[in-house]
Amino acid sequence: MSLHKIVFSTVLSTFLSIFVAVNIAWAAADPEVTADAAFLMDADTGEVLFDKNGDKREYPASTTKVMTCVLALESGHLDRIVEVSANAADVESTRLRAGNQARRGDLLQQMMMISDNGAATAVGESLAAGDIGYFAQKMNDKAASLGMTGTHFVNANGMPDSDHYSTAHDMARLMAYAIQNEAFRVIIGKESANIYYIRPAGRVEYCETTDELLGSYEGLIGGKTGWTQAARGCFVAAATRGGRTLVVAVLHASDDETRFSDARTLLDYGFAQEAGK
Repeated sequence: MSLHKIVFSTVLSTFLSIFVAVNIAWAAADPEVTADAAFLMDADTGEVLFDKNGDKREYPASTTKVMTCVLALESGHLDRIVEVSANAADVESTRLRAGNQARRGDLLQQMMMISDNGAATAVGESLAAGDIGYFAQKMNDKAASLGMTGTHFVNANGMPDSDHYSTAHDMARLMAYAIQNEAFRVIIGKESANIYYIRPAGRVEYCETTDELLGSYEGLIGGKTGWTQAARGCFVAAATRGGRTLVVAVLHASDDETRFSDARTLLDYGFAQEAGK
């Protein structure tokens, strides 16, 4: 082998070693996350990949609706017609009116896609003989069964209440459980949908998801957003690449946008770790 080839081979080998070392170091470095609490885990193994105040009590806002959706799906009867009560119609951020009727499955889609608070209340009432307090107890029972030890619910939609709280760890755990249900994946995987009402006849509500990563982040299964003044920006989501599924939870981000950028940063970090193994 000529001296030129030997030198070239040595330089190339050194460059590749440095490149690999830099990428491994990058993958291992903790990502910068601005949210008050965040948690990243492998949905299949439960391996914790990132934890920032994961067990700190936070307001979960509308990520609460993941639990409402889970209970509704597991209860079945998605074709059952639900009539919207005055209580369900009299909440902040809803398109519903008292007396409206729609199938439970359609209300679930509207609830998860545009974070309709009235739809969440209507679904919860329909599963608890009109008693949202009883439905909240069902939510808490389910949370306990999933090991969500830092969580307590008092409503179906996540509206602020001092006794309604969770943690990033718990919400990630809930999301990991929820995506095992294919019907849940279908609901959170839709970017838009028409919701057809039974009453008033002919009413159609066009809904677009509040999940800004859906359709823009490679491998995203879907997620659920949340926002109140008390909770600030919240987001739970799941994504899959190369046979690995990750779940991320971001609570109390500073605004609408950073909840998504934090989630993207964490998912990138998690998948980079896998690629570096």
